Amino acid sequence: MDTLGSIQTVIALIVIAVTTITSWMLGVRMRRRIKKTLGIQVTNEMELTSLKNWMNVENTEEKNRGGKLY
Repeated sequence: MDTLGSIQTVIALIVIAVTTITSWMLGVRMRRRIKKTLGIQVTNEMELTSLKNWMNVENTEEKNRGGKLY
């Protein structure tokens, strides 16, 4: 049973590492998108998750596309 516990521990560590790296990459992409679209530097998580900021990003990107969705 000791090897089963070791395997579960390794799998848990791999899942935690992948989740951490993925969430960090997503945060970087979101910051870049806000900076590129709105020209503002996101300084904290509150600004990054603000609905107002994302509505402004969508409106600005829509204007840049000429009113087309995609």
